[in-house]
Amino acid sequence: MAHRSFLSLLFLAALPIWAQPCDAPSNVKAAIEAATLPGKPMDDRIAAAKEVRDRFPSDYFAHRFYQELFVNQQGLFSQPVREEYHALLNANPDDLMYLMLYARTLKGTNTPEAIKLLDRILERQPDHAMARLKLVEIYSAPAFRDAQKLLTNLVEYRKACPDALEGYFPQYINPIGDPEFISQSAVSLRKLLEGRTDEQALRSYNTLWSLEFKSTPLSAQEPVRERIRQDVVRLRAADWAKIGSLLTELRDAYKMLGDAEGSKWVDEHMAKSGSPHPSGAAEAINEWRRTHPYKTGSEREAFQETLLKQTEEWIREWPDDPQPRNERFMAMQMMQDAPLEDTVKAAEDWIRVYEAHPGAASPYASPYLTVAGFYSRHNMRYGELPDLLEKGVKQLPALESPKEAAPVSDLYLVNSQARRTPPPYAWSQLNSAAGIYLKIKKYDKAHELLAKLGPSLMKEKPADSAPEFEKRQFEQTEYMYWNNMARWARAEGHRLEALTYERNAMLADPNTRMNASMEQYRTSSLRELWKEINGSEEGFEAWMAKTGAASPHPVPAAAPKAPAPIVASTQMGWAPMDKPLPDFQISDAEGKTWRLADLKGKVALVNLWATWCGPCRNELPYLQKLFNKVRERKDLVVITLNTDDNPGLILPFLAENKYTFPVLPASAYVAKLVPELSIPRNWIVDAGGVLKMERIGFGSGDDQWVDEMVGVMEKARPK
Repeated sequence: MAHRSFLSLLFLAALPIWAQPCDAPSNVKAAIEAATLPGKPMDDRIAAAKEVRDRFPSDYFAHRFYQELFVNQQGLFSQPVREEYHALLNANPDDLMYLMLYARTLKGTNTPEAIKLLDRILERQPDHAMARLKLVEIYSAPAFRDAQKLLTNLVEYRKACPDALEGYFPQYINPIGDPEFISQSAVSLRKLLEGRTDEQALRSYNTLWSLEFKSTPLSAQEPVRERIRQDVVRLRAADWAKIGSLLTELRDAYKMLGDAEGSKWVDEHMAKSGSPHPSGAAEAINEWRRTHPYKTGSEREAFQETLLKQTEEWIREWPDDPQPRNERFMAMQMMQDAPLEDTVKAAEDWIRVYEAHPGAASPYASPYLTVAGFYSRHNMRYGELPDLLEKGVKQLPALESPKEAAPVSDLYLVNSQARRTPPPYAWSQLNSAAGIYLKIKKYDKAHELLAKLGPSLMKEKPADSAPEFEKRQFEQTEYMYWNNMARWARAEGHRLEALTYERNAMLADPNTRMNASMEQYRTSSLRELWKEINGSEEGFEAWMAKTGAASPHPVPAAAPKAPAPIVASTQMGWAPMDKPLPDFQISDAEGKTWRLADLKGKVALVNLWATWCGPCRNELPYLQKLFNKVRERKDLVVITLNTDDNPGLILPFLAENKYTFPVLPASAYVAKLVPELSIPRNWIVDAGGVLKMERIGFGSGDDQWVDEMVGVMEKARPK
């Protein structure tokens, strides 16, 4: 590859004469630490930072400290600070410091212009460390990703600042994707960490271990684990009281080692330190779910009982956190034998704690709409429903764009980054709330919500190039919308509109398209409604043909039109595809190197998963059964592509669960194929190596699931 020549420069070059320090001088650093005022009003923090800048007007880091107070949640600098530093540059046009400071304020707002300014700096001083680092940040971002330029600038930054750990951040190394570079980075970082006991260094061991595992085949990982065992000894000797995240580093190390006793030791010391889990209840709940995969079928009830008992401990430990109350209520809802009065009490407790401590949970963990849905399903407490619905709807993200749209960083691809906080969430909740209003005969409130939802659906419909799961999610939401519109029209006596809305619901519902008997039933229902408005049989047939065309029958202006039917899925929710897979060369845990050619001539089920993914963990036991069932067949094969960023987590996970199916550490390969990845995901690859079908997500599994999977594979065999 063309960039190989840079690697020798990185690891063999002599230390350069720095054009700019890699860190603030000690006196500036002390002033910055003294002026750091977390929790103080912003005006006080800005005044303190300005004082530091005024004391050290020629120091880049003093200015940077001041600038960082004007960055919003999207990472963009405010217009006033951009204008301020533009003016300073105009007053000092030959000063590289001001050129650098103005360039950094443009990143994300006008990144192409920032690149031009940074390149101007490097034309004059090629070893300018901060300019190199800023270009590394830019060329690792999705919209400007350039592996060659990223590598060039990262190499030069490490040369300029050989002791800087920023040169080893995973978000900079991963996009380069070169195995040799990853391997040499791991060697360099380990040397850099030797003898260092500062907090930043100790917090870098997780990065080191990930790099070492990435540069080692699964079947040859034991030497890496032996080095980690030695690292653990060093980390356990450090001072946990002064380094708050050290126990977390150790917990991750023991997970990579598959060391249950070590993990227990960490938990005990976390408890002794008074912080059993760094993030409180949320971390405890997530950890419990990682170690207790969700059970389905006959084991489901026992799982819910275990979870219910666990919630008692969480509530005792975090009585003011709403999330344990949420977990308790949800567990009781899922249990068949939970007394209704106990579930109601759990709902009341959840609301009470949430309202007493609203800052402890995000609006997405709000109880109002969830509890309203529970009461509605059980036909109870109708008098409380309007208040619950009103509170819940107020917390939903706005569907309409504000008059002046919030700025969006240009560092991200439009399709992924510009998507607003998720419309599907608000759509689903509005649909549910409208359905409850219809049930309690608050028709005006229902129509008010549906009138907001309709234009948003029309505006936010996924493009043809959108991921299949988004299109399927949209279909389901759209079906619910039209169904609610039809219920509203019927209730209000608008029979013609109800007929149109019913037809639109039929067109949007994927279940109708997949099930002939369902289609016949719904057509019959439409025919009866047509007769109610005195329509003829001939007119009905003509109307059905017209509304089944690409441009459906017009509906009132306040609502969007139903789209033409899209065959997004077939049996079991599979979406058809026709995408040849690129070749790969990846070794599994047994040392076998897999290539695309190993799949050709067979139909392959390829499962994409990660150790941290809850639904994946629920699906994998059934995948193991599927693998056992077809492992001796010559025409079918089951393999998995693991997407963990750290391959060191794979083998301990497989050993713990006694899984034997083939696992390929394929995060880089998958990232190129599916930039916006959602898992679990199953692919059907035909005998020619072409991806023919895809299914995303996992609902529940049993032996029937295994048989159906075999059936889908067999249907994909050559005729």
